[in-house]
Amino acid sequence: MLKNTRFLSIKYIFGMCLVYLFASCGIDEVFYLDAPSITYNVPTYETTDYTAKYVAFQTGEDQDDGGDYTFDGTAVYYKIYNNYSTMVSRNSAIASVNTSSNSDAAAIKVIETYGYKELGSRSASGGTLGSPLISDGGSNRSVYIRLTTYGNYASWTSTAFTPKILIGANSDDGSVPAYVPMRSGNSKSFDFGRSSSDGFDESVAAVPSSSDDDVVYGSFSAENTWYVDLYAVAVGHDNSFSQYYSLVLHLGAIPIVSGVKN
Repeated sequence: MLKNTRFLSIKYIFGMCLVYLFASCGIDEVFYLDAPSITYNVPTYETTDYTAKYVAFQTGEDQDDGGDYTFDGTAVYYKIYNNYSTMVSRNSAIASVNTSSNSDAAAIKVIETYGYKELGSRSASGGTLGSPLISDGGSNRSVYIRLTTYGNYASWTSTAFTPKILIGANSDDGSVPAYVPMRSGNSKSFDFGRSSSDGFDESVAAVPSSSDDDVVYGSFSAENTWYVDLYAVAVGHDNSFSQYYSLVLHLGAIPIVSGVKN
């Protein structure tokens, strides 16, 4: 009887050790985020028609979060290039790892390896949409983003070809923009080099510089032409506030000629 009791005790201790091992350093739970996956308009570095110089996509907000994990929303990342060959090469490198088997490798390449910055925003009163740009709304929504002004200065009461961020629309619905897109830090716009004679604040509409952390500066592919490359990604966090990313969605690249009205 003593022998059997000893055997049961050893078996119990071994079982408790297995429970402890699995609980403390065993199988990790993986948090998967659904990526934004639909684009309605994808401009390229060759796009010349101003009416097509915008991005539009659908978020992936129908997420099964909860418990130890929280879906935060959809971030939009951008980088400014003056050489489209460099941009296209990086696009290919990002696409090569943008697969489910590589998890968040593409997002890491966009954000950490290549240093893309979160797209900023600003309202007429100086408020912002925050980070991520599109907070969790509970269901998928369309998003429309136009970066630059067509023609002369577009005021906050203007509707035609105005820089704007529309959440809930995949085309310009003619509304007055609640928010306009801004570069990282929310102090500079994408109206590169536009002058005060056209009603622009020249410090806000500054031309990108080689020292700017949102710029990759090389030889110009075309005179005074900049290419703003954009990606969307779903983001979330766990209880320890570790960041999680989905696969990325390439939204396209918008060419902007500095100082030119149209």
